[in-house]
Amino acid sequence: MKFSSMVGKIAATSMAVAVVASPVLVSEANAVEPILGHVMDKEHIFHKVSEKFMTRLDELSDGQMKISYHPGGDLGDWTSIVEQVSFGSAQMTMSWNHSELDPRWDVSALGYVVSDWEKGKAIYGPGSKMEAVYNEILSDLNMVLLGTIPTDYTGFVVRKGVDVPVNFPEDAKGFKMRVPAMPMLLERYKTTGFSPVPMAFSEVHTALQTGAIDGRAYSPPSEVLLFKDVVSTYVNTRENFEHTFWLANKDWFNSLSADERNWIRTASKEATDWAWSVAESESAVWLQKIRDAGIEIVELNPEQLAKYKQIVVDVEYPYMENVIGKEVMDDIREAAGIQ
Repeated sequence: MKFSSMVGKIAATSMAVAVVASPVLVSEANAVEPILGHVMDKEHIFHKVSEKFMTRLDELSDGQMKISYHPGGDLGDWTSIVEQVSFGSAQMTMSWNHSELDPRWDVSALGYVVSDWEKGKAIYGPGSKMEAVYNEILSDLNMVLLGTIPTDYTGFVVRKGVDVPVNFPEDAKGFKMRVPAMPMLLERYKTTGFSPVPMAFSEVHTALQTGAIDGRAYSPPSEVLLFKDVVSTYVNTRENFEHTFWLANKDWFNSLSADERNWIRTASKEATDWAWSVAESESAVWLQKIRDAGIEIVELNPEQLAKYKQIVVDVEYPYMENVIGKEVMDDIREAAGIQ
């Protein structure tokens, strides 16, 4: 993937930071324990990465830098926590692209860029050129990127008692699909035949129970079992390679001492490196857990998948080019093998 022209315009943040030999006194900026909050439970990779980060941070700082950790959404919905980090009332979070803050961020959800895990890591992982794109977006939102965390390829779940769509757009007619409030994804699911329903993640389970929605889109395997009592099927379209964002408030981060920034950069890099090393094997584990829970996994046949992919690419790539620019999108098309 050639990003040479783009990189000349967008400054990348280096993730390779030397570990300091001897800790110094923690700065006044960190007199109060910084908050790391996210919405996922202790089975999710967010929690496992957080634990590795906090353990390593404790070692690097010789116990001087502690984190106030809030998993499970006790600080609010994930969009709310991202906004708290942007404003500075919380210092760190792990989350998805919050395109209501900046529509350019939707580029991370672009469909069918990645065909395998190796390419996913090369395009979106540690040291990738896409980090430069994300850092420009996040800097404008008063945040810095500590790393990307892979979750998996995504598909959609179908609630019990509803016919499973496999031919698009015809089968999706009248199917009420919950989507995140991302303009590009609204276009994706409208064009593939669904009736998209923007909805907060916290409301999805109840909406599936009551029939207010028929399915939840943009779901990696690790999140299917959150709705195991109300869904019958997981349609594994593998429509985008979901990678998530470890964010820090820029003002807070820049106010830390050089040693403190180094501790955080080093600990977060090691934790995200670990996440990328285990993500593919974890995917297989989650797919088996779905089967063990009695939820059917449906794979589209080659003809169905090719048609679905073409619909997604035809609507999303021109849409995103108008948002983020032709230069970036030309590089993404080249990486995806799409003309």
